[in-house]
Amino acid sequence: MSDLVETEVGLVPQKDLNKWKLVCHYMAPIMDYYQDPDITEIMINRFDSIFVEGRSGMFKTDKSYGSEAALEKLITQISIALKQDSARPSILDARFPDQSRACCTTRTVSPMGCTITLRCTPKKTLSFHDLVSFKAMTHEMCDFIQKRVKAQDNIIISGGTSSGKTTLIRALAEYIPNSDRVLVCEDTQELFLDLPNQIPMESPKRKDSDITLSDLIKTTLRQRPDRVFVGEIRDAFACDAFLQMINTGHGGCVTSLHANSPKDAVRRIQYLLAKEGLISYELAGHEVMNSLHLLIQIKKTVHGRRLTHISIIDDDKNIIDIFTYDEKSDLHTRVN
Repeated sequence: MSDLVETEVGLVPQKDLNKWKLVCHYMAPIMDYYQDPDITEIMINRFDSIFVEGRSGMFKTDKSYGSEAALEKLITQISIALKQDSARPSILDARFPDQSRACCTTRTVSPMGCTITLRCTPKKTLSFHDLVSFKAMTHEMCDFIQKRVKAQDNIIISGGTSSGKTTLIRALAEYIPNSDRVLVCEDTQELFLDLPNQIPMESPKRKDSDITLSDLIKTTLRQRPDRVFVGEIRDAFACDAFLQMINTGHGGCVTSLHANSPKDAVRRIQYLLAKEGLISYELAGHEVMNSLHLLIQIKKTVHGRRLTHISIIDDDKNIIDIFTYDEKSDLHTRVN
């Protein structure tokens, strides 16, 4: 019989129940927002300055912790519940039982007071139908992406922080055949793909572990993948491992990174590899253009999250825009 008990922050082991009950108790000022399926982020800038972000945008709430000490109690209790080394950390990266993620700071590094930035785990995985209804893309764009996923294109999704890259990767999973074996590699697990034949892997956060995202990507080659999803590439070694993997003939692979356009995404990969001396900038560009097929850019605009570019790499190794977006008119256009 399972010893897991349901709480407001997910299932927790019976032995840790009291610790997480205290976390929930100290979360009282923000708990309504935490449980709201439309809220994606809760940002506590100070004990008396709390913002939230959801589908309708970002706004300041009228909630307050009342005092700096009250907010600090929450951070301390999160640290205790997660068995962190120090009960009074300066910077705390935390993952809740329901996979929500929190970055907390204390006055040691944030002189104006303790802060918490809490990314809430989606209560519902958004589908492409949802993204079309939210005007993030058109039906035609959706159909185009579906065909490219089924054709096992290797895909890069680029965009800024909180632009919707992870949401889009999750949505891609609905077009993958149930028979495909999918390996998922992440620094911090957050994709949670709804697929029957998958192995999720996460690089350990323990101080005694030196296993990196690059190591996980290399490991997938010995696990008979049909497709490999890499949550987000942040460094040259993960980037190199991803390129090496798709250069061995693996198709249908997907990753994301921070960039301002499809062309910038390619340049960022070149820069990451060249900066560490792993390969020259020019050769890195050649490898990228030979390995990738589809580039998707997503952006958080004044109208909401929008796919701003869907581009392909053609046989002549050129980046060709297929769909673009005009923010002024809030309209998508097929250009090729």
